[in-house]
Amino acid sequence: MDVSIEKIVYPGRRLARREGRVYFTDEGLPGETVEIAPLREHKSYVEARTVRVIVPSADRRAPRCSHYQACSPLQTMDYGRQVETKAGQLAEILAPVWKSESGAIAFTPSPLAWRYRNRIRLSIIKSNRRAALAYHTAGSRDAYVPVEECHLASEAANRLLAEIARIASNRETASPKEVEVRESRATGDTLLSLFWSAQPTALDIDPFVTGIVSGNRPAGIVSFFREKGHLGEKLEWGRDAIDDTVEDTVFRIGASSFFQVNGAILPALLADMRGWGEFQGREKIADLYGGLGTFGLAFARDARTVFVVESDPANIRFLRENIGLNKAANVTICEGTSEEWMPWLAEQAPDIVIVDPPRKGLAPEVVRALAARPAAKILYLSCNPATLARDLAALKTRYQIAGVRGYDFFPHTPHIEALAILHRRP
Repeated sequence: MDVSIEKIVYPGRRLARREGRVYFTDEGLPGETVEIAPLREHKSYVEARTVRVIVPSADRRAPRCSHYQACSPLQTMDYGRQVETKAGQLAEILAPVWKSESGAIAFTPSPLAWRYRNRIRLSIIKSNRRAALAYHTAGSRDAYVPVEECHLASEAANRLLAEIARIASNRETASPKEVEVRESRATGDTLLSLFWSAQPTALDIDPFVTGIVSGNRPAGIVSFFREKGHLGEKLEWGRDAIDDTVEDTVFRIGASSFFQVNGAILPALLADMRGWGEFQGREKIADLYGGLGTFGLAFARDARTVFVVESDPANIRFLRENIGLNKAANVTICEGTSEEWMPWLAEQAPDIVIVDPPRKGLAPEVVRALAARPAAKILYLSCNPATLARDLAALKTRYQIAGVRGYDFFPHTPHIEALAILHRRP
């Protein structure tokens, strides 16, 4: 059937209406007429897929990546419209808990719309003894779409990935199931991770250590593999970490470390956090879900004391190194989960609490602790507007939402990053 796309709703579904029914499909821009094939009916809507675009929008652009639907389905939209769309989605999701005075939420575009990713992970699939790189098809763990080049990653990362596919094609022994490349924007160094179903032998790994041609060689190669139900890790060659710099803070990043994927937009976020935090150099900061210390270390020079809470041993290792690299003597590591440490941290009466939780949002114990003994300010960075709205609603009894801003950390994808500033109520 033919339908007219009304809008794109988070996280990227296209909404259309026909004869009183709501349809959600996977392709189409607002105002376009598309042909859809219904897939399954629900009580209040119908899932569908788009067969073809009949009347295209003036905002439609030709995608650069042949696999765009698997990784960045907004490639077909003008970038300016992408930012406007995400700003509208964020405002709509947060409307029940907060509305800006202007009616719109400020949204910072990425300085780089392409080649912005400092980390990319792909599957390696084999057919007729030829290896290819691939993403999972959207919504499936069993189907794949080949990746010839990903325009979200750098040219250097793509060259290294092509080397891995070439080497995997020329050998009959076991090949990695997945490959990941991390890159430092500051130095250009890359770190290669190979993911195996079992620990590789020397015969398995040697072609990847010796076969990468000069000019594409990474700073290090690390293997990950399943061993007795756990994920094992082994340095195969070179270094197991690369160094990157954001503003004047140095970060040592390991193969399994969490770090922001888009380093180009990170300075803008830090500037806004610094402005909203109004640091005077006397503040006591609690940085929850701290990772490598991205925010705790970035603001250590602006504060008196910083507590960084982190539970992952791999992150803690590099957090320690990063504290030393930056000579941040006022930073203390709290090893464990944020919910475990919040009761003690609340007793320390932090002036500012920074939270950057995973997509599931704040743990209930953290919300309760923040409400029981409110800090003067909370800087809440979220990668999921839905859980951000939930947590803000729970915190509103003790805090006033002073501002919200969106950031396009992931151009051409439906993902939205948002920062909220909360002030303790009198």
